[in-house]
Amino acid sequence: MGFAFAKLFLLLLPLLSSLTLEHSAAQGFNCSSPRSCRALVGYVTVNNTDLGTIQSLFNVKNFRSILGANGLSLSTPRTHNISAQQVIKIPINCVCYNDTGTSSGAPIYEVKEGDFLFHIAAEIFSSCDDVNGEKVVHYAHIVKSGSTLEGIASEFGTDEGTLRRVNNITADNQLIADQPIDVPLKACNSPIRSDSLDFPLLAANGTYVFTANGCVRCTCDAAVNNSTLRCEPSQNKPSRWETCPSMQCEASDGLSLGNSTTSGCNRTTCSYAGYNNSTIFTTLEQDSTCSSTTPSNDVTRISLNWDFLCILILLCFHLFQ
Repeated sequence: MGFAFAKLFLLLLPLLSSLTLEHSAAQGFNCSSPRSCRALVGYVTVNNTDLGTIQSLFNVKNFRSILGANGLSLSTPRTHNISAQQVIKIPINCVCYNDTGTSSGAPIYEVKEGDFLFHIAAEIFSSCDDVNGEKVVHYAHIVKSGSTLEGIASEFGTDEGTLRRVNNITADNQLIADQPIDVPLKACNSPIRSDSLDFPLLAANGTYVFTANGCVRCTCDAAVNNSTLRCEPSQNKPSRWETCPSMQCEASDGLSLGNSTTSGCNRTTCSYAGYNNSTIFTTLEQDSTCSSTTPSNDVTRISLNWDFLCILILLCFHLFQ
């Protein structure tokens, strides 16, 4: 009986949510982009569990995609313990339909008898839209009791104004515990071609993703890579190819994906640009390794004052000889 009720509840979940969320902070994630993308959904664990169980729970095909979404090392085992009430980010594919973001069908949540805390919004909420003119990864964050917009913004590196605008809310009292709120996570910049099968390839800071049929691993680390997506061969067995295609940059004297060469202040990097059914695209990117900062006016003024003082001292010393 309990399992049948849970199954029925899941079937009615989109309808129930569309009704109950009408008066809450989460009125649905607006989505106007005519494309699909990667998004994240927060899942609050009910009991002590492990990553392997969560992978099975959501039918996530590749275990490493869960590791990447949560910034965990690739050496993390499936038996890695997850405590009750801990949040695990679940990667989903999002598409825009009727101006609302929705999951494209995966992952699928398998209801377990007695598990009625469906702290998951993948069936209803996601988005692919840019925010403030920037690429972002939309994260369906489950609001905790007592949360504030300021606290959520601080936790995820955004601002209150953005949260208010994206979620169409004006005050903290519109935040409802255990309901999802759209938190846009800034994504790293990348030279992915618009005709690539993985366009737009989005990864939030502190995460990594696998693409090009698993042949390429791309990492977003704003502190190390200056908010630029850095990609390299994954060394994984490809999912749809017998072997991974060449990842060498043309006209680069043998420079391969992820490798760089430096000449003076100029650094040239072979970067990932996407893929199609048979080819992995690469492109050469250049940046400067030399500091471009110049002294401020105050520093320059202090330096000139010291120079003037030294000249006066030398003149005085000469006059009194």
